Amino acid sequence: MMNKLLVFFSLFLIVSMGFVTIPNIIHADSQLDILVKIIQNTKEHIKNDVDRLGNISQKVYDFYDEGSRETVLLTQAVENGDTESAKQHFISAMIAFKRTSLAISENESQETPQVVTSVHSQTIKKYENNIKKLKLISAKLNTDVDFEQIDQLLALAKANIAKGSIEQTKEVLSKISSEGKQIQKLLYEISEQNRIHKAKQFVQKHAERINSLILQAKTFGLEKTANDLQQSHLQLLQANTTSQIKYQFKIIIIHQQKVEQVKEISQAGLLRLQSLLVPLEKKAQSLAGDLKENSAADHFLKKAFNLIEEAKQDIKDLENAPGGTNAKYLDLTIGKKIQTIKDLLLKVEKLIYISS
Repeated sequence: MMNKLLVFFSLFLIVSMGFVTIPNIIHADSQLDILVKIIQNTKEHIKNDVDRLGNISQKVYDFYDEGSRETVLLTQAVENGDTESAKQHFISAMIAFKRTSLAISENESQETPQVVTSVHSQTIKKYENNIKKLKLISAKLNTDVDFEQIDQLLALAKANIAKGSIEQTKEVLSKISSEGKQIQKLLYEISEQNRIHKAKQFVQKHAERINSLILQAKTFGLEKTANDLQQSHLQLLQANTTSQIKYQFKIIIIHQQKVEQVKEISQAGLLRLQSLLVPLEKKAQSLAGDLKENSAADHFLKKAFNLIEEAKQDIKDLENAPGGTNAKYLDLTIGKKIQTIKDLLLKVEKLIYISS
């Protein structure tokens, strides 16, 4: 507060010194407005300090009222264009507000024992509430934190304040504060350890799922993803903070999404192959009715039917497989069988056509 007022008082000196050296009327009018702004800002800051304080002397109010009256007179003089009167009222107002500020400072420095005792009583009440909260936290965490010492200090502080021993009370309150911080720190550390323990249990619970995800990644040919998942799994098992565990799980989720995308593509591939197989089976059944006594055509058609059944079973097995498979594998296995079926059915058609 004093620093702010020093700025205003410095401005007051500068403005009042420069004010008399500029005869220009326009400049003088402008400076008059500046004087009003300076005094209004000063008054506002002083009022804030007066309102903030509780028990202040009558002298503070008297000086403040004097400054307020001079502010009103200054404003009137400026409105009337009375330069000399404005200057005098400005100086008088600033002097009054400076005295107000000094009186406030004196008031703050002269705290009575009753005021100090009241402050200490409030502090004791605050500490008592904080200790109750710490005890509740301790009970919730199921710890064996010892509150005996801080309880004794609290009782001692109450006894000292009852006897009016201000300095002793102040000293004990400092010890309570220090002890309370130590207990708070200890409870925080215990809480963190509990969280880490629960997080590790969570990791163990999901270990099988992570291993399954690694297997799926390998099945789909995602070797880098599988390696990254294995590394994250290892980091999870070695983690000793909840933030590390959360970070590794985020990485695993990202890789899981990648595996799921590939899995969807794989399932789409199976559906595509299945859609190719259905019309081929119908065509084979149709050709079976046209065979008559063509042994060569019958031989190739039986091979086609066998491959159709094999391909259908392959698709069924892959649909139920936990890891799925990649598109390249589908093309090399089922895709190749479907192409062979097409070739066989084409041969059967030709043989039937030739023999007819």
